[in-house]
Amino acid sequence: MPKLWGGRFTQSVSKLMSEFNDSLPFDKRLWKEEIEASTAYSAALAKAGIFTKSQQAKVARALREIGNEFAAGRFRFKPEDEDIHTAIERRLVEKIGETGKKIHTGRSRNEQVATDERIFLKSAIAQAGVLIRELQSAVRDLAADTADDILPSYTHLQQAQLVRLGHYFMALFFMLEDDYRRLEDLEVRMDVLPLGSGAVAGSTVRIDRNLLKRELSFSELSPNSIAAVSDRGFITDFLFVAAQTLIHLSRFAEDLIMWSSTEFAFVELDDAYSTGSSMMPQKKNPDSLELIRGKVARSISDLTSLLTLQKGLPLTYAKDLQEDKEPMFDSVDTLFSSLRVFTGVISTLKVKRANLMRNTDDSIYATDVADYLVEKGMPFREAHKVVGKLVLTGTQNGKKLREFSPEDLKAISSLFDGNYYRIFNPQKSVEGHDVYGGTSSKRLKEQLDLADKILSRRKAGRR
Repeated sequence: MPKLWGGRFTQSVSKLMSEFNDSLPFDKRLWKEEIEASTAYSAALAKAGIFTKSQQAKVARALREIGNEFAAGRFRFKPEDEDIHTAIERRLVEKIGETGKKIHTGRSRNEQVATDERIFLKSAIAQAGVLIRELQSAVRDLAADTADDILPSYTHLQQAQLVRLGHYFMALFFMLEDDYRRLEDLEVRMDVLPLGSGAVAGSTVRIDRNLLKRELSFSELSPNSIAAVSDRGFITDFLFVAAQTLIHLSRFAEDLIMWSSTEFAFVELDDAYSTGSSMMPQKKNPDSLELIRGKVARSISDLTSLLTLQKGLPLTYAKDLQEDKEPMFDSVDTLFSSLRVFTGVISTLKVKRANLMRNTDDSIYATDVADYLVEKGMPFREAHKVVGKLVLTGTQNGKKLREFSPEDLKAISSLFDGNYYRIFNPQKSVEGHDVYGGTSSKRLKEQLDLADKILSRRKAGRR
């Protein structure tokens, strides 16, 4: 059978060109969105006088039946179906005859694609929000459970200052909160309906676009038909949010991978999220986290592909834009699976508390020593220099900071006294960071309370 657009042509498209041109192998995922959009469009056509009331009812019923065929896996594609739009239209004509051919009156596949993609991504945004919230909840619980555990933090992969482990995990909570808010912002920009824009200049039928907006639950109508059919910034925005979220997961995955090693042994992954070696029977590999770290490369690649795709395109529609769907689908799938797996990892993670401080060097208290001198009136820059000299002397002589004698200390600065030896206390160190957002017990509780409020608002459906 010829293509639905074949009237202008005298011969069929070559098999090679047809395979090269057809997007059905991947855009068939949009069947549900296409059924929804076409049903709404049939109602607008009825209001415009293209369908009678009974014809529109027949169209809507047939579309519903076609949707049931897809849902049950019974829909049969044919060689002339080059995309999901033509496949559904072809099946509609098969079911109700000539009346079905009117469904495309005043409508272009250019706007169908943009409409279906927006409907798809609106749903994806909502689902991504649910998955982020579930991960945040698991992170919050783990942070509360580790609120009293202390370990070294790292900058430049060198021991920096002591922090509460719960404080560390709450960093992920609030980074995910940023990702959630990006989704909320994107949800507003996504909620613009392009249907009724035609191929480029607007529909040739007096379509009631406000009716379409209500039927499809959009908040706004696209104000310009050219932008509506040609712009893919809304997909690019989603791909960026997905990539940024996965980058956050990847960075934490990297820490947990290191922490699960024999050298650190801070945590152990549950067997359910680990794999073994085909050769080395002792291995328990953190492959769940390594895959998340690897999959972010796919997400970044999806974003880069779509940005590159759009870079040199003229307005309005060009077939290049067919290549927007695979990055979009891949990014959605990668984000969803990674969030689910990371939630499983966090929910089952075992913390090896006895190992958290075992390799901590006294130099991690160096800033505390400098603060001690500042409290005695020494300017911080001078205190920094004094403590640096103290650390260097200890390194050269094989002494820990707490092993210096009072005489050694006095030789470096007369401000040192017996209170110096009280500095080397993990609890005292973390409690010294008692500012909003800090790692003291009071400030960590504030973070946990804020997390509870955020999660409570989400459950109540409030932003």
